[in-house]
Amino acid sequence: MKKKNLSDIIVPLNSTIRSIIETISNTGTRGVFICDKNRELMGIVMDSDIRRAVLSNLDLNASVKTIMKTTPFVIADGIPLEMRKQLFIKSEKMLVPIVDKKRSVIDYIYLPDILEDLFNKQTSGSFIGNGMILPPQKILVIGGAGYIGSVLVEKLLRKGYKVRVLDLLLYGENPICNFEGENLEFIRGDCRNEETIKQVLDGVDAVVHLGEIVGDPACSINESFTIETNYLATHRIVEQCMKNQINRLIFASSCSVYGQNDHEINEESELNPVSLYARCKIESEKAILSYGSNNFCPTILRLATVHGKSYRQRFDLVVNLLTIKALAEKKIKIFGGVQWRPFISVKDVCEGIIQVLHTDREKVKNQVFNLGDSRENYQLSQIGMIIKNILPEVEIEYLKDQIDKRNYRVSFEKIRRHLGFSVEYKLADTIKDFVTAYRQENLFHDYNDSKYHNYLSLSRI
Repeated sequence: MKKKNLSDIIVPLNSTIRSIIETISNTGTRGVFICDKNRELMGIVMDSDIRRAVLSNLDLNASVKTIMKTTPFVIADGIPLEMRKQLFIKSEKMLVPIVDKKRSVIDYIYLPDILEDLFNKQTSGSFIGNGMILPPQKILVIGGAGYIGSVLVEKLLRKGYKVRVLDLLLYGENPICNFEGENLEFIRGDCRNEETIKQVLDGVDAVVHLGEIVGDPACSINESFTIETNYLATHRIVEQCMKNQINRLIFASSCSVYGQNDHEINEESELNPVSLYARCKIESEKAILSYGSNNFCPTILRLATVHGKSYRQRFDLVVNLLTIKALAEKKIKIFGGVQWRPFISVKDVCEGIIQVLHTDREKVKNQVFNLGDSRENYQLSQIGMIIKNILPEVEIEYLKDQIDKRNYRVSFEKIRRHLGFSVEYKLADTIKDFVTAYRQENLFHDYNDSKYHNYLSLSRI
Protein backbone atom coordinates (compact mmCIF):
# COMPACT_ATOMS: atom_id res chain seq x y z
CA MET A 1 0.00 0.00 0.00
CA LYS A 2 1.56 3.29 -1.08
CA LYS A 3 1.55 6.03 1.53
CA LYS A 4 -0.35 9.15 0.50
CA ASN A 5 1.40 12.53 0.25
CA LEU A 6 0.91 14.59 3.39
CA SER A 7 -0.31 17.58 1.36
CA ASP A 8 -3.17 15.46 -0.01
CA ILE A 9 -4.75 15.02 3.43
CA ILE A 10 -4.30 18.56 4.76
CA VAL A 11 -7.28 20.88 4.20
CA PRO A 12 -7.88 24.52 5.20
CA LEU A 13 -10.05 25.61 8.10
CA ASN A 14 -12.60 27.26 5.79
CA SER A 15 -13.49 23.90 4.17
CA THR A 16 -17.05 22.63 4.05
CA ILE A 17 -18.16 19.14 5.02
CA ARG A 18 -18.89 18.47 1.35
CA SER A 19 -15.32 19.34 0.32
CA ILE A 20 -13.96 17.04 3.03
CA ILE A 21 -16.06 14.20 1.62
CA GLU A 22 -14.49 14.80 -1.79
CA THR A 23 -10.96 14.86 -0.33
CA ILE A 24 -11.42 11.61 1.59
CA SER A 25 -12.99 9.98 -1.47
CA ASN A 26 -10.11 11.09 -3.73
CA THR A 27 -7.28 10.08 -1.41
CA GLY A 28 -8.71 6.86 -0.03
CA THR A 29 -7.37 7.82 3.39
CA ARG A 30 -9.89 7.58 6.19
CA GLY A 31 -9.43 11.14 7.48
CA VAL A 32 -7.94 14.60 7.00
CA PHE A 33 -6.04 17.16 9.05
CA ILE A 34 -7.53 20.67 9.36
CA CYS A 35 -4.68 23.19 9.36
CA ASP A 36 -4.05 26.90 9.00
CA LYS A 37 -1.81 28.34 6.25
CA ASN A 38 1.31 27.42 8.27
CA ARG A 39 0.12 23.83 8.63
CA GLU A 40 -0.57 24.33 12.33
CA LEU A 41 -3.04 21.63 13.38
CA MET A 42 -6.55 22.92 14.14
CA GLY A 43 -8.37 19.60 14.19
CA ILE A 44 -9.03 16.21 12.59
CA VAL A 45 -12.03 14.87 10.71
CA MET A 46 -12.43 11.11 10.12
CA ASP A 47 -14.85 9.48 7.71
CA SER A 48 -16.86 8.25 10.71
CA ASP A 49 -17.50 11.91 11.59
CA ILE A 50 -18.61 12.52 8.01
CA ARG A 51 -21.00 9.60 7.95
CA ARG A 52 -22.48 10.53 11.29
CA ALA A 53 -23.20 13.98 9.80
CA VAL A 54 -24.77 12.41 6.69
CA LEU A 55 -27.01 10.10 8.73
CA SER A 56 -28.02 13.01 10.96
CA ASN A 57 -29.00 15.05 7.86
CA LEU A 58 -26.49 17.79 8.70
CA ASP A 59 -26.09 20.43 5.97
CA LEU A 60 -23.07 19.32 3.93
CA ASN A 61 -22.31 22.93 3.03
CA ALA A 62 -21.74 23.70 6.71
CA SER A 63 -18.23 24.48 7.96
CA VAL A 64 -15.94 21.62 8.85
CA LYS A 65 -15.64 23.30 12.26
CA THR A 66 -19.03 21.83 13.18
CA ILE A 67 -17.72 18.25 13.13
CA MET A 68 -13.93 18.34 13.56
CA LYS A 69 -12.16 17.11 16.71
CA THR A 70 -10.20 20.07 18.05
CA THR A 71 -8.04 18.19 20.60
CA PRO A 72 -6.81 15.15 18.66
CA PHE A 73 -4.10 12.76 19.77
CA VAL A 74 -0.73 13.76 18.28
CA ILE A 75 2.83 12.40 18.33
CA ALA A 76 5.83 14.74 18.69
CA ASP A 77 8.42 14.86 15.93
CA GLY A 78 11.42 14.07 18.16
CA ILE A 79 10.20 10.58 19.13
CA PRO A 80 12.07 7.68 17.42
CA LEU A 81 10.20 5.75 14.69
CA GLU A 82 9.67 2.50 16.61
CA MET A 83 8.41 4.35 19.65
CA ARG A 84 6.04 6.32 17.41
CA LYS A 85 4.53 3.04 16.22
CA GLN A 86 4.13 1.80 19.79
CA LEU A 87 2.43 5.03 20.86
CA PHE A 88 0.20 4.85 17.80
CA ILE A 89 -0.93 1.28 18.52
CA LYS A 90 -1.67 2.16 22.14
CA SER A 91 -3.66 5.22 21.06
CA GLU A 92 -6.27 3.04 19.31
CA LYS A 93 -6.50 5.68 16.58
CA MET A 94 -6.81 5.19 12.84
CA LEU A 95 -4.89 8.31 11.78
CA VAL A 96 -2.43 10.32 13.91
CA PRO A 97 -0.42 13.44 12.92
CA ILE A 98 3.27 13.93 13.67
CA VAL A 99 3.77 17.55 14.78
CA ASP A 100 6.75 19.77 15.53
CA LYS A 101 7.11 22.14 18.47
CA LYS A 102 4.82 24.68 16.77
CA ARG A 103 2.14 21.99 16.27
CA SER A 104 2.71 22.10 12.53
CA VAL A 105 1.92 18.79 10.85
CA ILE A 106 5.10 17.32 9.28
CA ASP A 107 4.08 13.67 8.88
CA TYR A 108 1.43 11.14 9.89
CA ILE A 109 0.85 7.50 10.82
CA TYR A 110 -2.06 5.61 9.25
CA LEU A 111 -3.20 2.25 10.61
CA PRO A 112 -3.45 0.26 7.33
CA ASP A 113 0.10 1.32 6.43
CA ILE A 114 1.65 -0.33 9.47
CA LEU A 115 -0.72 -3.28 9.70
CA GLU A 116 0.61 -4.63 6.41
CA ASP A 117 3.84 -5.42 8.24
CA LEU A 118 2.14 -6.89 11.31
CA PHE A 119 -0.58 -8.84 9.58
CA ASN A 120 1.34 -11.43 7.53
CA LYS A 121 0.73 -14.54 9.57
CA GLN A 122 -1.73 -17.04 8.15
CA THR A 123 -5.17 -16.75 9.64
CA SER A 124 -8.53 -18.42 9.27
CA GLY A 125 -9.91 -19.12 5.82
CA SER A 126 -6.48 -19.47 4.14
CA PHE A 127 -5.55 -22.26 1.76
CA ILE A 128 -3.42 -24.95 3.34
CA GLY A 129 -1.56 -27.69 1.57
CA ASN A 130 -3.18 -28.93 -1.62
CA GLY A 131 -5.90 -26.30 -1.78
CA MET A 132 -7.55 -27.47 1.44
CA ILE A 133 -9.44 -24.72 3.26
CA LEU A 134 -9.06 -24.29 7.00
CA PRO A 135 -12.31 -22.74 8.24
CA PRO A 136 -12.34 -20.57 11.36
CA GLN A 137 -12.30 -22.51 14.62
CA LYS A 138 -13.73 -19.92 17.03
CA ILE A 139 -16.36 -17.47 15.86
CA LEU A 140 -17.71 -14.33 17.49
CA VAL A 141 -21.39 -13.73 16.72
CA ILE A 142 -22.36 -10.17 17.59
CA GLY A 143 -26.11 -10.18 18.14
CA GLY A 144 -26.11 -13.93 18.71
CA ALA A 145 -29.28 -13.86 20.84
CA GLY A 146 -31.34 -12.24 18.08
CA TYR A 147 -33.71 -13.54 15.43
CA ILE A 148 -31.00 -14.65 13.01
CA GLY A 149 -28.16 -14.89 15.52
CA SER A 150 -29.77 -17.52 17.76
CA VAL A 151 -30.39 -19.84 14.80
CA LEU A 152 -26.84 -19.27 13.55
CA VAL A 153 -25.35 -20.06 16.97
CA GLU A 154 -27.27 -23.34 17.09
CA LYS A 155 -26.02 -24.33 13.63
CA LEU A 156 -22.41 -23.40 14.39
CA LEU A 157 -22.43 -25.41 17.62
CA ARG A 158 -23.87 -28.43 15.81
CA LYS A 159 -21.02 -28.20 13.30
CA GLY A 160 -18.46 -28.30 16.12
CA TYR A 161 -17.41 -24.66 16.19
CA LYS A 162 -16.47 -22.82 19.33
CA VAL A 163 -18.81 -19.84 19.53
CA ARG A 164 -18.64 -16.64 21.53
CA VAL A 165 -21.80 -14.54 21.64
CA LEU A 166 -21.95 -10.82 22.35
CA ASP A 167 -25.45 -9.46 22.89
CA LEU A 168 -27.03 -6.66 24.89
CA LEU A 169 -30.19 -8.78 25.37
CA LEU A 170 -32.57 -5.99 24.46
CA TYR A 171 -35.20 -8.64 23.73
CA GLY A 172 -34.51 -10.87 26.70
CA GLU A 173 -32.22 -13.78 27.53
CA ASN A 174 -34.54 -16.66 26.62
CA PRO A 175 -33.03 -17.32 23.16
CA ILE A 176 -29.53 -17.95 24.50
CA CYS A 177 -30.84 -20.18 27.29
CA ASN A 178 -31.56 -22.82 24.66
CA PHE A 179 -27.83 -23.53 24.28
CA GLU A 180 -25.17 -24.81 26.63
CA GLY A 181 -21.86 -26.64 26.56
CA GLU A 182 -18.17 -25.96 26.69
CA ASN A 183 -18.11 -24.69 23.09
CA LEU A 184 -20.40 -21.75 23.90
CA GLU A 185 -19.34 -18.58 25.68
CA PHE A 186 -21.83 -15.77 26.28
CA ILE A 187 -20.89 -12.18 27.08
CA ARG A 188 -23.59 -9.64 27.76
CA GLY A 189 -22.39 -6.31 26.42
CA ASP A 190 -22.87 -3.42 24.04
CA CYS A 191 -21.19 -3.50 20.62
CA ARG A 192 -20.95 0.30 20.76
CA ASN A 193 -18.43 0.02 23.59
CA GLU A 194 -14.83 -0.13 22.35
CA GLU A 195 -13.47 -1.86 25.46
CA THR A 196 -16.15 -4.53 25.16
CA ILE A 197 -15.21 -5.13 21.52
CA LYS A 198 -11.54 -5.53 22.46
CA GLN A 199 -12.49 -8.09 25.09
CA VAL A 200 -14.72 -10.24 22.90
CA LEU A 201 -12.30 -10.31 19.95
CA ASP A 202 -9.54 -11.92 21.99
CA GLY A 203 -8.87 -15.40 20.64
CA VAL A 204 -11.49 -15.51 17.87
CA ASP A 205 -10.80 -16.34 14.22
CA ALA A 206 -13.81 -14.75 12.54
CA VAL A 207 -16.63 -12.31 13.29
CA VAL A 208 -20.25 -12.37 12.15
CA HIS A 209 -21.79 -8.96 12.82
CA LEU A 210 -25.56 -9.14 13.31
CA GLY A 211 -25.84 -6.63 16.15
CA GLU A 212 -28.26 -3.87 15.18
CA ILE A 213 -31.66 -2.28 15.63
CA VAL A 214 -33.80 -3.94 12.95
CA GLY A 215 -36.85 -2.55 11.19
CA ASP A 216 -37.91 0.93 10.16
CA PRO A 217 -40.33 1.54 13.07
CA ALA A 218 -37.81 0.32 15.67
CA CYS A 219 -35.08 2.52 14.20
CA SER A 220 -37.31 5.59 14.45
CA ILE A 221 -37.75 5.33 18.24
CA ASN A 222 -34.34 6.85 19.01
CA GLU A 223 -32.44 7.86 15.88
CA SER A 224 -29.22 8.74 17.73
CA PHE A 225 -29.17 5.30 19.36
CA THR A 226 -29.86 3.71 15.96
CA ILE A 227 -26.98 5.57 14.29
CA GLU A 228 -24.60 4.63 17.09
CA THR A 229 -25.65 0.96 17.04
CA ASN A 230 -26.20 0.38 13.32
CA TYR A 231 -23.33 2.48 11.98
CA LEU A 232 -20.74 3.81 14.42
CA ALA A 233 -20.37 0.45 16.19
CA THR A 234 -19.48 -1.12 12.83
CA HIS A 235 -16.53 1.28 12.53
CA ARG A 236 -15.20 0.26 15.94
CA ILE A 237 -15.66 -3.44 15.22
CA VAL A 238 -13.78 -3.27 11.92
CA GLU A 239 -10.91 -1.26 13.34
CA GLN A 240 -10.50 -3.65 16.24
CA CYS A 241 -10.66 -6.66 13.89
CA MET A 242 -7.73 -5.23 11.95
CA LYS A 243 -5.73 -4.45 15.08
CA ASN A 244 -6.35 -7.96 16.42
CA GLN A 245 -5.35 -9.56 13.09
CA ILE A 246 -8.81 -11.05 12.54
CA ASN A 247 -9.21 -11.07 8.80
CA ARG A 248 -12.65 -12.68 8.44
CA LEU A 249 -15.68 -10.43 8.93
CA ILE A 250 -19.20 -11.08 7.65
CA PHE A 251 -21.55 -8.11 7.84
CA ALA A 252 -25.29 -8.60 7.52
CA SER A 253 -26.65 -5.83 5.33
CA SER A 254 -30.08 -5.79 3.70
CA CYS A 255 -31.76 -5.68 0.31
CA SER A 256 -33.72 -2.75 1.72
CA VAL A 257 -30.80 -0.58 0.51
CA TYR A 258 -32.44 -0.84 -2.95
CA GLY A 259 -35.58 0.93 -1.69
CA GLN A 260 -37.78 1.54 -4.71
CA ASN A 261 -36.97 0.15 -8.13
CA ASP A 262 -39.19 -1.03 -10.96
CA HIS A 263 -36.57 -3.29 -12.58
CA GLU A 264 -34.74 -6.40 -11.43
CA ILE A 265 -31.68 -5.24 -9.54
CA ASN A 266 -28.31 -6.72 -8.68
CA GLU A 267 -25.30 -5.77 -6.57
CA GLU A 268 -24.23 -3.12 -9.10
CA SER A 269 -27.62 -1.38 -9.21
CA GLU A 270 -28.16 2.10 -7.86
CA LEU A 271 -29.09 2.23 -4.19
CA ASN A 272 -32.22 4.12 -3.17
CA PRO A 273 -32.75 3.97 0.60
CA VAL A 274 -36.11 5.10 1.96
CA SER A 275 -35.39 4.70 5.69
CA LEU A 276 -32.77 5.40 8.34
CA TYR A 277 -32.28 1.64 8.67
CA ALA A 278 -31.29 1.35 5.00
CA ARG A 279 -29.12 4.47 5.10
CA CYS A 280 -27.18 3.07 8.06
CA LYS A 281 -26.64 -0.15 6.12
CA ILE A 282 -25.27 1.73 3.11
CA GLU A 283 -22.90 3.85 5.19
CA SER A 284 -21.71 0.76 7.10
CA GLU A 285 -21.01 -1.00 3.80
CA LYS A 286 -18.97 1.98 2.61
CA ALA A 287 -17.04 2.08 5.86
CA ILE A 288 -16.19 -1.62 5.75
CA LEU A 289 -15.05 -1.58 2.13
CA SER A 290 -12.92 1.53 2.70
CA TYR A 291 -10.46 -0.39 4.87
CA GLY A 292 -7.93 -1.07 2.14
CA SER A 293 -5.77 -3.77 3.72
CA ASN A 294 -4.49 -6.69 1.68
CA ASN A 295 -5.02 -9.04 4.61
CA PHE A 296 -8.46 -7.94 5.78
CA CYS A 297 -11.25 -10.04 4.30
CA PRO A 298 -14.70 -8.53 4.85
CA THR A 299 -17.79 -9.88 3.11
CA ILE A 300 -21.11 -8.03 2.93
CA LEU A 301 -24.34 -10.02 2.60
CA ARG A 302 -27.46 -8.09 1.59
CA LEU A 303 -30.19 -10.23 3.04
CA ALA A 304 -33.56 -10.76 1.40
CA THR A 305 -36.59 -10.31 3.68
CA VAL A 306 -36.25 -13.05 6.29
CA HIS A 307 -38.98 -15.42 7.46
CA GLY A 308 -39.32 -18.52 9.59
CA LYS A 309 -39.15 -19.85 13.13
CA SER A 310 -36.39 -18.81 15.50
CA TYR A 311 -35.38 -19.14 19.13
CA ARG A 312 -36.03 -15.38 19.30
CA GLN A 313 -39.28 -15.36 17.37
CA ARG A 314 -40.50 -12.29 15.49
CA PHE A 315 -43.98 -11.56 14.17
CA ASP A 316 -43.20 -8.11 12.76
CA LEU A 317 -41.88 -9.66 9.54
CA VAL A 318 -44.37 -9.80 6.68
CA VAL A 319 -44.53 -13.57 6.05
CA ASN A 320 -44.51 -14.45 9.74
CA LEU A 321 -47.15 -11.84 10.56
CA LEU A 322 -49.53 -12.70 7.73
CA THR A 323 -49.27 -16.42 8.49
CA ILE A 324 -49.93 -16.14 12.21
CA LYS A 325 -52.88 -13.79 11.59
CA ALA A 326 -54.26 -16.22 9.05
CA LEU A 327 -54.09 -18.98 11.65
CA ALA A 328 -55.46 -16.98 14.56
CA GLU A 329 -57.92 -14.60 12.93
CA LYS A 330 -58.79 -16.37 9.65
CA LYS A 331 -58.38 -13.04 7.89
CA ILE A 332 -55.41 -11.04 6.61
CA LYS A 333 -55.03 -7.57 5.18
CA ILE A 334 -52.55 -6.79 2.40
CA PHE A 335 -51.70 -3.16 1.77
CA GLY A 336 -51.02 -2.46 -1.89
CA GLY A 337 -50.04 -5.94 -3.00
CA VAL A 338 -48.13 -5.11 -6.18
CA GLN A 339 -44.83 -4.47 -4.37
CA TRP A 340 -42.06 -6.94 -5.14
CA ARG A 341 -39.88 -8.29 -2.37
CA PRO A 342 -37.28 -11.09 -2.20
CA PHE A 343 -37.59 -13.62 0.63
CA ILE A 344 -35.33 -16.08 2.42
CA SER A 345 -35.79 -18.37 5.41
CA VAL A 346 -33.75 -17.71 8.54
CA LYS A 347 -32.29 -21.21 8.18
CA ASP A 348 -30.98 -20.43 4.70
CA VAL A 349 -29.54 -17.11 5.88
CA CYS A 350 -27.45 -19.02 8.41
CA GLU A 351 -26.37 -21.60 5.83
CA GLY A 352 -25.27 -18.75 3.56
CA ILE A 353 -23.17 -17.22 6.33
CA ILE A 354 -21.54 -20.57 7.08
CA GLN A 355 -20.86 -21.12 3.38
CA VAL A 356 -18.97 -17.81 3.23
CA LEU A 357 -16.93 -18.86 6.28
CA HIS A 358 -15.93 -22.04 4.42
CA THR A 359 -15.04 -20.30 1.15
CA ASP A 360 -11.52 -19.32 0.13
CA ARG A 361 -10.98 -15.74 1.21
CA GLU A 362 -10.00 -14.55 -2.27
CA LYS A 363 -13.48 -15.42 -3.54
CA VAL A 364 -15.30 -13.39 -0.89
CA LYS A 365 -12.82 -10.64 0.06
CA ASN A 366 -14.37 -7.16 -0.27
CA GLN A 367 -17.37 -8.70 -2.01
CA VAL A 368 -21.02 -7.72 -1.75
CA PHE A 369 -23.51 -10.55 -2.30
CA ASN A 370 -27.29 -10.43 -2.35
CA LEU A 371 -28.22 -13.39 -0.12
CA GLY A 372 -31.31 -15.16 -1.37
CA ASP A 373 -32.63 -17.00 -4.40
CA SER A 374 -34.03 -15.42 -7.56
CA ARG A 375 -36.92 -17.92 -7.49
CA GLU A 376 -38.09 -16.48 -4.16
CA ASN A 377 -39.10 -13.03 -5.39
CA TYR A 378 -42.81 -12.44 -4.78
CA GLN A 379 -45.35 -9.67 -4.94
CA LEU A 380 -47.13 -9.21 -1.62
CA SER A 381 -50.41 -10.30 -3.21
CA GLN A 382 -48.75 -13.59 -4.19
CA ILE A 383 -47.84 -14.23 -0.57
CA GLY A 384 -51.50 -13.92 0.29
CA MET A 385 -52.39 -16.52 -2.34
CA ILE A 386 -49.71 -18.95 -1.11
CA ILE A 387 -51.12 -18.65 2.41
CA LYS A 388 -54.66 -19.21 1.10
CA ASN A 389 -53.57 -22.31 -0.83
CA ILE A 390 -52.34 -23.80 2.45
CA LEU A 391 -55.16 -22.35 4.57
CA PRO A 392 -58.22 -22.20 2.25
CA GLU A 393 -60.49 -20.87 4.99
CA VAL A 394 -58.57 -17.58 5.19
CA GLU A 395 -60.18 -14.40 3.86
CA ILE A 396 -57.88 -11.89 2.18
CA GLU A 397 -58.66 -8.17 2.14
CA TYR A 398 -56.64 -6.05 -0.28
CA LEU A 399 -56.30 -2.38 0.65
CA LYS A 400 -55.19 0.34 -1.73
CA ASP A 401 -53.13 2.12 0.91
CA GLN A 402 -49.49 1.21 0.28
CA ILE A 403 -47.98 1.87 3.69
CA ASP A 404 -44.58 0.39 2.85
CA LYS A 405 -43.20 2.10 -0.26
CA ARG A 406 -40.34 -0.37 -0.80
CA ASN A 407 -40.49 -2.25 -4.08
CA TYR A 408 -37.58 -4.31 -5.38
CA ARG A 409 -37.15 -7.55 -7.31
CA VAL A 410 -33.62 -8.81 -6.76
CA SER A 411 -31.23 -11.01 -8.71
CA PHE A 412 -29.21 -13.51 -6.70
CA GLU A 413 -27.20 -14.83 -9.62
CA LYS A 414 -23.87 -13.56 -8.28
CA ILE A 415 -23.94 -15.67 -5.13
CA ARG A 416 -25.26 -18.65 -7.09
CA ARG A 417 -22.43 -18.43 -9.65
CA HIS A 418 -19.59 -17.57 -7.29
CA LEU A 419 -20.49 -19.69 -4.27
CA GLY A 420 -23.05 -22.16 -5.61
CA PHE A 421 -25.61 -20.96 -3.08
CA SER A 422 -29.31 -21.66 -3.41
CA VAL A 423 -32.03 -21.89 -0.80
CA GLU A 424 -33.33 -25.14 0.65
CA TYR A 425 -36.48 -23.77 2.29
CA LYS A 426 -39.17 -22.01 0.29
CA LEU A 427 -41.67 -19.48 1.54
CA ALA A 428 -44.39 -22.16 1.56
CA ASP A 429 -42.23 -24.33 3.85
CA THR A 430 -42.20 -21.60 6.49
CA ILE A 431 -45.98 -21.22 6.31
CA LYS A 432 -46.41 -24.97 6.84
CA ASP A 433 -43.97 -24.85 9.78
CA PHE A 434 -46.08 -22.19 11.48
CA VAL A 435 -49.26 -24.17 10.84
CA THR A 436 -47.72 -27.17 12.61
CA ALA A 437 -46.36 -25.08 15.48
CA TYR A 438 -49.67 -23.30 16.03
CA ARG A 439 -52.05 -26.26 15.67
CA GLN A 440 -50.10 -29.30 16.81
CA GLU A 441 -47.51 -27.82 19.18
CA ASN A 442 -49.82 -25.13 20.58
CA LEU A 443 -47.20 -22.40 20.07
CA PHE A 444 -47.45 -18.67 19.33
CA HIS A 445 -51.05 -18.13 20.48
CA ASP A 446 -49.65 -15.04 22.25
CA TYR A 447 -48.33 -13.63 18.96
CA ASN A 448 -49.43 -10.11 19.88
CA ASP A 449 -47.07 -10.06 22.87
CA SER A 450 -44.50 -7.27 22.60
CA LYS A 451 -41.63 -9.78 22.89
CA TYR A 452 -42.30 -10.82 19.27
CA HIS A 453 -42.16 -7.26 17.92
CA ASN A 454 -39.02 -5.11 17.82
CA TYR A 455 -40.83 -1.77 17.90
CA LEU A 456 -43.04 -2.71 20.84
CA SER A 457 -40.14 -4.23 22.80
CA LEU A 458 -37.88 -1.21 22.32
CA SER A 459 -40.72 1.22 23.04
CA ARG A 460 -41.13 -0.38 26.47
CA ILE A 461 -37.40 -0.05 27.15
